[in-house]
Formats: sequence, structure tokens, C-alpha cells
Amino acid sequence: MKTIRNLTSKPLKVPLPRGKMLRLGYKADGIVQDQAADHPGVKRMVESGMIEILDGSSHGYGPTGRKNR
Repeated sequence: MKTIRNLTSKPLKVPLPRGKMLRLGYKADGIVQDQAADHPGVKRMVESGMIEILDGSSHGYGPTGRKNR
């Protein structure tokens, strides 16, 4: 599993395979399957600096919309 982090100061809609959408709030994280990170829409957002993708094993907790950073 991969973690997607919103780096912007506004909510985002991240396009995923099979027409799905991941909605991320301000500075929030979401977890997706590994193959979703290779989707062209996700790659475009990473290249533009809107989101970052972290390996799911880089932390020891589940998906959260962390407010305290």
C-alpha cells in the first residue's frame, strides 16, 4: 500500500484507476493500492508538486487526515 499526501493548502481530487477518485482534504493523507500510484493522473499530480507518494511502510499508523504536523 502507498500513502498519498496532499501538499497544497486546498482539498484535492486525485484520479485513480477504473474511474475512481480519492478526495484529500487540506494537508491530508490517504492510502491507495500500489498499482494506483502508477496511474497517469497521479503521476501528473506528483510532477506538479501537488501530492507526494510515500511507501506505506514508512510509518506505523493507518490513514489519517492529520491536523497536527
